[in-house]
Amino acid sequence: MPQNHPFSIRCDVHSIGEVTLFKTTTLIFTAFLSTAALAEEQNFTISGGQVSVPVGLTVQVKSVVVGDDATKVRLRASFDSHKTNFINMNDRENAYLSWADGDQGRLHMRQISSNKWMRVSNAKTMEGDLVFPGTIPAEVTNVVLFFNPGNSGDDTNAPGVTIPLELKK
Repeated sequence: MPQNHPFSIRCDVHSIGEVTLFKTTTLIFTAFLSTAALAEEQNFTISGGQVSVPVGLTVQVKSVVVGDDATKVRLRASFDSHKTNFINMNDRENAYLSWADGDQGRLHMRQISSNKWMRVSNAKTMEGDLVFPGTIPAEVTNVVLFFNPGNSGDDTNAPGVTIPLELKK
């Protein structure tokens, strides 16, 4: 007696033509399921995700979503300082996500057309989704988000910010 399963297909085959049709249908159905699985977004719970630097900038990562062609990072940046009126979070070197040494283990941020330097004025908060074209490999559980790499956290123009993130499904 056949067992019922939500995705089972019962087929009585009587000729060679029906076998070919059954195989083709099975192949198309399998390809569809594989594509649907790849297209699903992976939402991660963030452990860590908040850093403050001496110049007066606090950055919080709220979420990370890995899609089939891009990774989105929901970010909040608040700036309060007696040293300067604004800072740039994406100054000379583009911000990036990294999970390994070298360029093969990183995704560079797509620049924001209305604020390519990611300028935050004093006493203001900026919040939104940053887009990193590409995906983080499925086996990766730790990434680091870099803004102005190589700069110190007290740089009054473009403070360096490094945010380690543990990704939990």
